[in-house]
Amino acid sequence: MTEPSQPQQSQQDGAKWTWQFTVAVVLLLAFAALVVVMLLMTNTGDETVWQRRVYLFGAVEAVVFTAVGWLFGREVHRSAAESAQQEASEAKQDVAAARDEAKQKTDQAADAERRAAEERTRAETVVAVIEHSESAGATSGAGAARDGGAAQDASAAGGGSSRPAGTVVDLKALVRDLYS
Repeated sequence: MTEPSQPQQSQQDGAKWTWQFTVAVVLLLAFAALVVVMLLMTNTGDETVWQRRVYLFGAVEAVVFTAVGWLFGREVHRSAAESAQQEASEAKQDVAAARDEAKQKTDQAADAERRAAEERTRAETVVAVIEHSESAGATSGAGAARDGGAAQDASAAGGGSSRPAGTVVDLKALVRDLYS
């Protein structure tokens, strides 16, 4: 089902208003004619006839004003209802856009959390390797101290390395391996 285009819609609205305006004008003219007739008939001397005419006039007046009010009031409320529908549609679009944006932000946060966990794991690996290296070095250093500190003296004199086997020789290479 397709909606009418803008010019067709305005023509249809114009046709509605023309019809309704015509009905309202006819009702008001008929009521005005009734008022004129009632004024011309005021010279009757019978009070009972006059009360009946006024009673009938009141009923016609109520019907005419109700009909005219309904015609114009209905269109006013229709415009308000259409405006409310349009605003509701726009609000739904805004909600959908906000939902999409929230989903994107949630995905970005999950991705950032995953990357942070990977970085934390890499950092823990570096710390573990360094701690293992230090503990291996401390064990080796204790053995060197039992040997009279010859290895430490040699390293202090610059004569050799007192690093035990399995220590971290190149921390840069380890980090490069983890982050590449």
